[in-house]
Amino acid sequence: MATTVTGDGISFPSYTTATRPTGATGLVIYNSESKILEQYDGTQWVPLSRNHAPFLYRQIIASGYVAGGYKSSSPWRNVNKMNTATDVMANLGDLLQGTVAYTSGFCNRDNGFMWGATGMGTGTYTVSFNMRSDTTLTAATAHNTTRAMADTGTAFKEHELGFICGGGSATMDIFNGATQTMQAASHGKALYGNGDTDSAHSTVSDEFKSFGGCSTGGFRLGHNTATVSSLTVGFIGAAASPGPAFTSNGQQKGINSKIGRGWVGNEGTYQSGYNYRRWQFSTETNLGTVVRPIGNMGEENFDMGQDHNYMHGAYGNSVQHNRSQKWNYHTETGSELGTTAQRIGVPGGSSGHGFWRD
Repeated sequence: MATTVTGDGISFPSYTTATRPTGATGLVIYNSESKILEQYDGTQWVPLSRNHAPFLYRQIIASGYVAGGYKSSSPWRNVNKMNTATDVMANLGDLLQGTVAYTSGFCNRDNGFMWGATGMGTGTYTVSFNMRSDTTLTAATAHNTTRAMADTGTAFKEHELGFICGGGSATMDIFNGATQTMQAASHGKALYGNGDTDSAHSTVSDEFKSFGGCSTGGFRLGHNTATVSSLTVGFIGAAASPGPAFTSNGQQKGINSKIGRGWVGNEGTYQSGYNYRRWQFSTETNLGTVVRPIGNMGEENFDMGQDHNYMHGAYGNSVQHNRSQKWNYHTETGSELGTTAQRIGVPGGSSGHGFWRD
């Protein structure tokens, strides 16, 4: 029996309690009697709940989204949805409550949120949409940031917490995905030892930590617990420590994955990115570079996927466009996709944000 992956999800080998194999440690099966997933821990079969499932399988991502962004100084309210099994994009229309560009966002299991939604300016207003019904979500003051911001980066601890970095401040706002409420970070730690408040930020996140940075340095954020005061902040590639810079510029956006690796721009600013800088979370090291599928990019709209992700538009060749890229995490290779994978309903868009759901 084999594990198979389709557009609908993952199908695990099915056994009864009596026929379960003595498998390798970590093997996951479906128990057809108890109707639950079980994992072999080396001595026995252990039931898997969502909270105890391996990070890779806690959520099986089936859809990606892109929202907001701009072209030629015109920001959008538009949202598009990508089917990750067919590479086909659908236009959901103007779901956001207001226009928003030069920003970042966060998604819990059901909803997507974008900060500083004042067109292309600076503000506290948060716009949102529901990814289950593909409709506009009711706006709430509890969603709004505690400080006016623009051009932020958002790191995240799965669907639990979003860490809003930059936007003109050396500290963070924290969005709670369970309660859908915003608060200022209480740990009192600046992201950078030099007090940098650069607004443009790029981030990548894993199960236990996130990396982020701008043109002058980088930071490490530990997801110790859901308690904000327990967060640990360190530095990578910043003035406060030696080592390779996290990214060439905060406008070179990051690619997240669930395989312990993240990718950010190796050169360029708003465009001119031709290679990705590869970060390994376990060792906190730069593994060198790999060539991008599409060159001369920046201000990208990246979603996250199960074993691949998409770029839904960017800024390149001095224009905001809807070009689509598919990136395979395991091979670190990708390709440009055709028109059916491109965003619809806007003539081009960069500096929006990507989302995902199971």
